Amino acid sequence: MPSGVDMKEQINLGAGDPDVEAPRNVVEAAVEALREGGRWTHYSHIRKNPTQDNFLEAVVDYYKGLGPTYELEQVIPPAGSGAALSIAMATLLEKGDEILMFEPAFMGYFRPLKELGVKPVFAPLSEDRGFHPDTETLGEYVTPKTKAILLCSPNNPTGTVLTPEETQGIADLAIEHDLNVIADEIYLHYIYDDNVFTSISGLEGMKERTINVMSFSKTFSMTGWRLGYALVPERHLEKAKEKAGFINAMPATFVHAAGAVALREGWDYVDKLRKEYLKRRNYFCDAVGEINGLSCQRAEGGFYAWVKIAGTGLDSQEFVERLAEKEKLNLTPGHVFGGKRDDYVRVALVRPMPVLEKAVERLRGFVESL
Repeated sequence: MPSGVDMKEQINLGAGDPDVEAPRNVVEAAVEALREGGRWTHYSHIRKNPTQDNFLEAVVDYYKGLGPTYELEQVIPPAGSGAALSIAMATLLEKGDEILMFEPAFMGYFRPLKELGVKPVFAPLSEDRGFHPDTETLGEYVTPKTKAILLCSPNNPTGTVLTPEETQGIADLAIEHDLNVIADEIYLHYIYDDNVFTSISGLEGMKERTINVMSFSKTFSMTGWRLGYALVPERHLEKAKEKAGFINAMPATFVHAAGAVALREGWDYVDKLRKEYLKRRNYFCDAVGEINGLSCQRAEGGFYAWVKIAGTGLDSQEFVERLAEKEKLNLTPGHVFGGKRDDYVRVALVRPMPVLEKAVERLRGFVESL
């Protein structure tokens, strides 16, 4: 080995891409559909068709346990939750509108809003409240231009799980000001401790004003499969279908077969993975909390750690750039999540425990070298 060559393995804890494969029976369902061919290997359409029926039924049956009952026609299944979010935004918002959001917020929200000409108005989530919203002051962020509220629970990046009381408070605000809601629920099966998920569409008066967005990427580790869906109230359905047709982002037809099997038979897999993410969360946040200059509250849900780096004296961009250069450890700078979050970085806990242990040692060495 030449002297001076750094042979450290690159560790990427930036993207939220699980380190495991989809359940075996889900993979087999897709392969079987491919082998059958015919209806499973031709164009997929936004309108209901025979290849989608079983998938749509599985979605409706699954969601009965979380919120209200939907008709098959109310399920729009595009290629991933990103497409579903874009459809929801384009359905509910127009140029010049405002949308109320909680900050920090997933970076993927900002580009479609910008393209629509919609202004995000941020209600901050503060550390001293455990990154929970103050629902009593939310009304201060509503203006005549506000047309919708965007929720993400569990939140990406903080892991905040809205309490039933907070969810009801947001619902009350939506009803009082006649606002629609986009509910990003893609992490709802990864919730820890005594926290409980509440779907806002299940609250009185909210089904008709809420578009729920879901994905198979996180729940079943199907990031590359590109399958998600939006549950759309009747009054917005025709416009949502129109926007979906314009966006034209439908998944491969055979993926519907896999999605139906995941929703009907994949829950033992999800339960095992939830326990693994919980183990990783506990280890990583506790270990990082022992490094001078860093701190980390245990996330209530999801699979991210929101690490405070204020004690290092670096902003988030400089921190991640220097860390990557020196230690070959990739994290996500806090400033990309909106607002002024230069004192945080996001860590995706999507690598096995031995890798996370190496990541902690690299973090410790980097911080101690400053």
